[in-house]
Amino acid sequence: MNEDNRQNGLFSDDYEPPKRENPYLKKNREKARLQKSSELHPPKRTPPVGSEGGYTRRRTFSDWMFEHVKLIATIVTILVVLSLVLITDVVGAVERAIAKSKQADKQEITLTYVEGLSELGQPITWNHLEEFRRDETKAKDSVTWMLPVKGTDYELWISGYSTDKAPVYVYLFDMRTGDRLVLGKEDFDAFVKQHS
Repeated sequence: MNEDNRQNGLFSDDYEPPKRENPYLKKNREKARLQKSSELHPPKRTPPVGSEGGYTRRRTFSDWMFEHVKLIATIVTILVVLSLVLITDVVGAVERAIAKSKQADKQEITLTYVEGLSELGQPITWNHLEEFRRDETKAKDSVTWMLPVKGTDYELWISGYSTDKAPVYVYLFDMRTGDRLVLGKEDFDAFVKQHS
C-alpha cells in the first residue's frame, strides 16, 4: 500500500496538501470582484426623455408648461372672458337694483298732471318728469322713459337722443288699445273721453 501511495504521489516531496479556503473570505472576495467589475463596466441605461447629446436632465414644470402653451393660453383666455362676463352681469344687476330702489321712492304721475302738461303752452322737457316713477330704456342713440299713469291704463312716453337735449316726442299711450295722443298738439279731453 505504501507502494501505491508513493506512485500516486502522496508521500512524495512534491506533494502539497489542498488548501481549504475560509467560506466567509470567499464570499467577501466574490462580492469585491463583482463590485470592481461593475465600476469598470457600468450597466448601460436608456436615456430618459429630455436627454440631449449624452447630457441628461430631469423634466421640470416649466418643460411641461412650454409643451402645453396653447392649452394654457386657451384656458387663460376662457377664464378671462368668463370673469368679464360675470363682472358685467354683476355690475348690471347692481345698477338695476340701485335704479329700482331710487324709483321706489318716487311717486306715480297722475292723469291730472298729464292734463296740465298738455295745456302747458311750452315744450315739455325731461325736467318736468324727473320726479316721477318710470321705466327707462337706453339704446345706442336714444333714451325713452315710460311713466305709468296712476289708476289708469295709460302710460306717458317721452323719448329723445339724450336727457340733455329736448325730447323728440312726448305722448300718452293707451295700453289697452295701442292708441296714442301727442301731448301739446292734440285734444287731451277728447282722447280721454274716447278711451274711457
